[in-house]
Amino acid sequence: MVYFVCGRCNDSLKKQQVQTHEYKCRSNQYSCVDCQSTFTGKSYDEHRKCITENEKYGGKNFVAKVNKGEAKQNQWTDQVERAITAVNEPGLKDLLQRITGFSNIPRKEAKFINFLMNSIRIHNRNLCERAWAAISEEARKIQEEEAAAKKQDIEKSEEEPSAMVEESKEEKLNVNGPLKWKASIKRKLDDAGGEMQVKKLKEAMLDEFLATGGVKEDFDGVFCYKLRKADAYVKGDSVRLPVYGASTRS
Repeated sequence: MVYFVCGRCNDSLKKQQVQTHEYKCRSNQYSCVDCQSTFTGKSYDEHRKCITENEKYGGKNFVAKVNKGEAKQNQWTDQVERAITAVNEPGLKDLLQRITGFSNIPRKEAKFINFLMNSIRIHNRNLCERAWAAISEEARKIQEEEAAAKKQDIEKSEEEPSAMVEESKEEKLNVNGPLKWKASIKRKLDDAGGEMQVKKLKEAMLDEFLATGGVKEDFDGVFCYKLRKADAYVKGDSVRLPVYGASTRS
């Protein structure tokens, strides 16, 4: 709860009391009790949360504990503020702005409407219902945005392990040597008329692999990996160039 001190009469006021106090005192300046910030005009309305005493005097190593009640209040405030931005009707916007000054508003529709009508003295029930509808709509949008963000995070986390496995394979097998595998495989297949036995291609590539500093123990794994990357088509014991590359020479 944020408290203010009137700059004219020094009265201590809860936030929701400031507007009423303005009519009585005609003050145009209020200071926050906790952070000592000074606000003029209606700028105090934006000051919805301030530091606690523990934060104020706890020193540089202070770590605030998560307050579930405060988290729910922040979520509610976010919904109301989004609703204020979304609506265009002046009367509805004004009511929503007044709601932000209260921290004890019920979060169930029937009790919410009763609170507005009995505590804030809003006698237009339809206006109260539209205020609830505007806040509920923003709550729905927030839930959809959070669900979409969560789904995106899950998809990203599923992709990352695959990428890490591929990277691990390349590092372990040393597949990034000087040999130009793709060009060499395509050249050999092209020389053979576009198709040859996997065994013969493997024998031909082994010579080049060893000649460029490759380790024979790594060859089988590297060959299988590079063959998949070479856009060649393997069927049974044979491997051939794709149709669009059958006449290509490098």
